[in-house]
Amino acid sequence: MFTDGGAVTGGLLRELRTIAGIGLRTMAARTCFTTGYLSLVETGRKPVTSAVLAGYRAVLGDPTLGLANVDPERLQATVADPSAAGTSSLEDVAVILERTRHLEDAAGAELVAPVIRGMDGVARALAAERVGGSGAACIASEVARYRGWLEHAIGRPHLSNRALEDAARLAEAAGDRSQLAHSYSFRAYTARHQGDTARAVALTDAAIGVDGAHPILGVYDRYQRAELLAVRKESRQAGKALVLADKAAEAADGIELPTFGYWYTAGFWGVQRGIVLALLGRKSDAMAEAAQGVAAMPAGHQTAGWLASMLEQIDPEMNSGS
Repeated sequence: MFTDGGAVTGGLLRELRTIAGIGLRTMAARTCFTTGYLSLVETGRKPVTSAVLAGYRAVLGDPTLGLANVDPERLQATVADPSAAGTSSLEDVAVILERTRHLEDAAGAELVAPVIRGMDGVARALAAERVGGSGAACIASEVARYRGWLEHAIGRPHLSNRALEDAARLAEAAGDRSQLAHSYSFRAYTARHQGDTARAVALTDAAIGVDGAHPILGVYDRYQRAELLAVRKESRQAGKALVLADKAAEAADGIELPTFGYWYTAGFWGVQRGIVLALLGRKSDAMAEAAQGVAAMPAGHQTAGWLASMLEQIDPEMNSGS
């Protein structure tokens, strides 16, 4: 979405700037354009030039801009000497991680991947120094898992697999059951899309078997298990697994979503159900379920790249704008 000027409107630039919490004056100062000129661009009265696009990309790629709870000097000191960092540095990383996830929903994985690669190094260094005890390993696991997703999304499977496997090890070190289950789940997802469905099933079962994980994670894993069985042409077992997934989703309705799984909404389950139905040959049912799921999603999720990839699995003609 954010790779060439032809696909970017002034309204989108305004939306991305607003999501990032960056004021128009700050954007103008950082891009060396006047506030008035950028206002004209964002309202469509001036074109989005390559220079404007490059400026917005550079500013949006700075993870500390617009974040009142992040101290840039403290973050710089953390990068320079993690051994001297305190627990506030973990909070900085957590805030940047949350903001970057939501920015990805609007701008795509390619824009935010460099930020998270940098944060991955910082978080691992904090974990190595045991800043805040096991909390650092927990944050490092979450960052590594997100990096694994991003590397997968931009077509770097080797880096993705390595980051996700590291995420699982860090979660084990932290003793965090939710992060461990989620790491297995994401690695199963990448294995599935790399054609290793046997490994994907084993990892999904491992994720389901993690005791003490947040219950919403088990809902996704059960849908993923149904999907994998359908991919493997085990249609009867896939149908049974889908029923179990639906029951799990119903049981989890109303549970507060964790920050590391804010996208696991009722609408998401509808689209996930559509994927399974499409694999089972029920195309019209699949498209209807997916359309209802998209309609039930928060507006910010409806244009996300991850949703577009899900819809494409159901029908190449489907997209987040349908």
